Amino acid sequence: MKVLNSVVTKLWLTIILIVTTVLIILSVILSIYFRNYMLNSTETLLEEEISRAEEIVLSRHDNQELNATLLREDNLIIYRDGQMISQQSVTDREIYSRIIEGDGEGNTFLLDDIEGHDYMVRVSNLSDFFDNEMAIIKYRDLEDINESMAAVTMIIIASGFVLFLITTSFAFFLINRITRPLISLKDAAFKTAKGRYNTLETKSRDEIGELTLAFNKMNNDIQSNVEQIEHEKNLREQIFTSINEGVLYFDSRERLIYSNKKGNYLYDHMKTQAGTFDSFKNNIRELVEYREPAVERVDINDRHMQFSYTPVEQDRELFGVILLIRDITEEVNTEKMRSEFIANVSHELKTPMVMLSGYSEALIDDIVTEPEEIKEMAGIIKDESDRMNTMVNELITIARMDTGSDFFSIDENDFGDLLDKLAARFRHEMQENGISFNIEVDDPDPVFNFDYDKINQVLTNLLDNAIRYTSEGDDITVGIRDTGRFKIIEVRDTGTGILPEHQGRIFERFYKVDESRTRGKHGTGLGLYIVRSIIHRHNGTIELESEFGSGTTFRITLPKTNEER
Repeated sequence: MKVLNSVVTKLWLTIILIVTTVLIILSVILSIYFRNYMLNSTETLLEEEISRAEEIVLSRHDNQELNATLLREDNLIIYRDGQMISQQSVTDREIYSRIIEGDGEGNTFLLDDIEGHDYMVRVSNLSDFFDNEMAIIKYRDLEDINESMAAVTMIIIASGFVLFLITTSFAFFLINRITRPLISLKDAAFKTAKGRYNTLETKSRDEIGELTLAFNKMNNDIQSNVEQIEHEKNLREQIFTSINEGVLYFDSRERLIYSNKKGNYLYDHMKTQAGTFDSFKNNIRELVEYREPAVERVDINDRHMQFSYTPVEQDRELFGVILLIRDITEEVNTEKMRSEFIANVSHELKTPMVMLSGYSEALIDDIVTEPEEIKEMAGIIKDESDRMNTMVNELITIARMDTGSDFFSIDENDFGDLLDKLAARFRHEMQENGISFNIEVDDPDPVFNFDYDKINQVLTNLLDNAIRYTSEGDDITVGIRDTGRFKIIEVRDTGTGILPEHQGRIFERFYKVDESRTRGKHGTGLGLYIVRSIIHRHNGTIELESEFGSGTTFRITLPKTNEER
């Protein structure tokens, strides 16, 4: 089918059909012309011969002399009073019999299939010149004419075949000259459709050459436009991918046409929430129907999302709906944290302030007069003042860390020296509480980059917590080991441990575990938050491992070479 549909085949068949038709018509016309010419020539000869025979018959009245003269001529028959006078050949008798039977009309006619030959017969009626019926019949054999016509026909067929071959060769040459650039244009068009652009060489200045020039111009324009569209598409994709919001576009039939990475993730997640997804689809339908922008807040698991619906329309025709999904979890949590922070600070400050006010009034009003009681109340006032001072200092530290104004001095320091000072500071307190304190240094060179004072604060907070959550007979261990690029610092204890429901929030501000399980003074709930912030500023991580009733491990990972971020 491809061969028949080819332009080359169609043009070739068209030219061959035209040439063949012309040759057939010309051959038929020439054959008819030559045959008619030869038959006319034969008829003229017959007329001349029969005219001569008529002169002889009319000039001689002696029947015997006439018969003797005429009988010497070939192909001549005389009809007289119903009798045939001739050489009495088989052909003469057959022709005479056919004429008597009525074959042939007019003076000149053709008789075929007489002894396998065709004959032209001429009859001249001389009955008007004699008292009885008289006619002369002259005929000629057409075999020579038929042979000549066969030869002419073969010549015409041979000439037509030669002309056919010549025409075919010329047609292929001409068609190839015409169709070769067209085929090149077709191949180039298919390559353009596949995204491979190339420029064709213009080999002529005719219509095909102008078509090639127009194709090259169109090809270059298409390539330029496609590159521009691809550039704009890539730019749009990069913009949509880089933004933190999810972007979804639905057509007027509520089918999803486009989505960026974040939008596609949220859309797939919504599909798993049957109720949320049904409400979402209803919102799309309502927007398509009423064409009014809408904003709503949707809670998906523990995330808070803001959905902004915007119709896309032009000239009163709605094309679709754009949905912008913004994650406002941080904003909601920040607002909640701000409220909780104010409430927690107020609560934490209220208790010591009440105690300070109450004990101060008791002293001023001389409610207590015993020296020991006065000393006890003064001690309580001092403890609560220290507690308030510690809380204020921690709040100042947190504020500085949040704003990035807290200065860090990250230099090369000896962590072993820091451990020795911590051991000297806490060993006495631990001995009083019956706790075993251990130092493990699995590092031949514990010197690396860190802020000495800030890491000291981190370990101090972790050891204070460990002391509060351990009992007599428990162990507290501080260790360091080298892993190549990082230093791993661990603070382990065998105390009460932390329940699983508390472990996920242990580093939040003001979050405190059940204080009934602690010894001594209670914390403010800010220590571990400060610890995590300091480690974070060192580009490190802190992990918690704890099993309730078996102890707790804080694992800190710090890079050896570090810069504050």
